[in-house]
Amino acid sequence: MNEANSDNPLARRFQLFLDQQVAQSSPLYAALTTHAAQDIESGGLIASMLAAAPERQRIPNLLFASIQRVLFDHPDDPLGKYYLSVGGDRAPDDALPAVFQAFLAEHRERIEGLLATQETQTNEVLRSAQILPALGWAQACTRRPLGLIEVGTSAGLLLHADRYDYAYEFQDGSVLTGGAGVAGGVPRLDCQVIGAATQRNLAPFVGRHRDLRVTSRVGLDLNPLDPGDPESRAWLRALVWPEHVQRRERLEAALAHAARRPVRLRQGDALRILPDAVVSLPDTTIGCVFVSNSLPHWPAENRVKFVELIRELGARQDLVCIVKEGHRAGFGLFTGQPDQPPAGAPAPNSGLEVLGAAVYLGGQERLFRLGAAGMHGVSLDWSPTPVGGSI
Repeated sequence: MNEANSDNPLARRFQLFLDQQVAQSSPLYAALTTHAAQDIESGGLIASMLAAAPERQRIPNLLFASIQRVLFDHPDDPLGKYYLSVGGDRAPDDALPAVFQAFLAEHRERIEGLLATQETQTNEVLRSAQILPALGWAQACTRRPLGLIEVGTSAGLLLHADRYDYAYEFQDGSVLTGGAGVAGGVPRLDCQVIGAATQRNLAPFVGRHRDLRVTSRVGLDLNPLDPGDPESRAWLRALVWPEHVQRRERLEAALAHAARRPVRLRQGDALRILPDAVVSLPDTTIGCVFVSNSLPHWPAENRVKFVELIRELGARQDLVCIVKEGHRAGFGLFTGQPDQPPAGAPAPNSGLEVLGAAVYLGGQERLFRLGAAGMHGVSLDWSPTPVGGSI
């Protein structure tokens, strides 16, 4: 049966995960996702385990992260032979489904506990390469120091975006270095620049000569993770796909840096605690709220409430809100219209997230499409363009 045409919405969710995310990036998760979709169709063990979790928790990334977290504590299990993250090197084969099912059956209770209580808080530090130019642009646009407020912060790694070392590689082979490079131990973050961007129009916002003035750094999350806590670190490692060695190395280094230079992480619903974070900023600072790869996990009605809240706050004080999400779940909620990239930029529906900004100065809203962003921070289209019809 082709799960893409299945009447089972959960099986379709796993098929979309296969087609859009892991098919080209993780052979192991591609094989396991195919198996999981078939199991869900037949009402097997995986279907039963997912049914025990709240509806919003029944997602592939969370299931596989829960399994990998348990595997970290049992690396000698036969399943470990398939996971590079615990020293395995066996390619997916016909024996994998049975080995996988046996591990699930043996550790079902703990996996179900993680699946029901944890969150997909993937804190991919390479996304900073996409956030940094937006922060530089926000400061240039407002000419004021920034008070950074991240919504859905996880362990707060993106709040250190200006401190990392970057290399932006253009399609002609030239490289632009950026960032302050003061996050000791964090490897250089390499990002491919796509579209029509040039060093000339990107350098003003990321170049080493540019001093991004940040007065405060605050992260908001329902469950913020302490970068120095061993269990939090283990969960974040579990969210990294097994074959992604460089992602795991970046994560470990960035967590160590964040533990040495802690920022303020506040627990709570952003719709409730964001107003206090914004109004607490000094008059000389402009609040710069940013959200990245978080809003799709919110209920649809809460995403709408978030946009309404940003507009309420922006009507009362100067504010910038940067959004890096799929268009419909992110910047499209501000524009109310389909994505319209400028000439030379990647086409809509190309699998890229949209990087956008809502700027509030003197109570007036202006919207800007800043560019587009590849999954896990690997690429960036930088093409800032005003969006017509702004309020």
